[in-house]
Amino acid sequence: MERNTYRTSELLDILGVSRDALRYYEEKGIVRPHQDETNHYRQYQDYDIYRLLVSDFYKKRNLSMKEVRELQDGRTVGELETLLAEKAEQLEETIRNKEYMLQKVKETKEFCMELKEHLNQYSIRKLPTYKVLGKFSDFYSFLEYPVILEKMDMKKDDILSKIMRKFTFDKNGFIDSEMYIVEKQKRLQMGKSESYLHYSRCIYLIVEDGTDKNEDDDIKHEIFKSTLQWANEQGYKLKGVAFVNTRLITYLDHKERAFLEIYIPIEEKEENSIGIDLGVIP
Repeated sequence: MERNTYRTSELLDILGVSRDALRYYEEKGIVRPHQDETNHYRQYQDYDIYRLLVSDFYKKRNLSMKEVRELQDGRTVGELETLLAEKAEQLEETIRNKEYMLQKVKETKEFCMELKEHLNQYSIRKLPTYKVLGKFSDFYSFLEYPVILEKMDMKKDDILSKIMRKFTFDKNGFIDSEMYIVEKQKRLQMGKSESYLHYSRCIYLIVEDGTDKNEDDDIKHEIFKSTLQWANEQGYKLKGVAFVNTRLITYLDHKERAFLEIYIPIEEKEENSIGIDLGVIP
């Protein structure tokens, strides 16, 4: 059988691959073209095209070029079946992680839309249920952050979303603050040794902060005064706690803009008729 030969330009047209991709296949030993001694052009044969077709076949099944090369060196069907099972498991995990990330993208996009309505505006909203995984002293206590890492999946979670600050206060001002490591829950599932944040009615608002804007922490006291006044005008009695988390960070004119979500639980007029405000379960 006569062997056909093809130049690089012809092979690119036949397979629809880029020149860089073809060089990559050569570097990995998938194809080994001959060089014409007279003009030094690469010459590919029919078998090279076939090996590239096989390589593309397995590349689309999540095999690396190294694995394709090892496969072409010789593998049994049983070995291939085991390898494909591993690839299926890897892809399933990737899909789960991507779905989780997609949900985070949608939630952040929805928050961007809510900014228009809730920035510096009061409303009443339920605090989503959060499971408390641990505590640490302060946001800027970075040496304590390994405690956070122990409570998160580094492939899916980000540190900012695992942090929630709790403030306690009375009519005279702030008493204390502490940092919670949290995980948002779809529903409340209490266990003997588990703690949750769960309040059915809270004063809700979004405020803008930032490292450039708030070096002396004045915003905390401004929000406290205005919220206390609004609550009194509406006839709400505050429970003396507030929860703050960071939902969005942007930059404008080289200055940071951080948007914080604030929940301030209020007393229910008839607690038992509406539901139970659990707060932090010991």
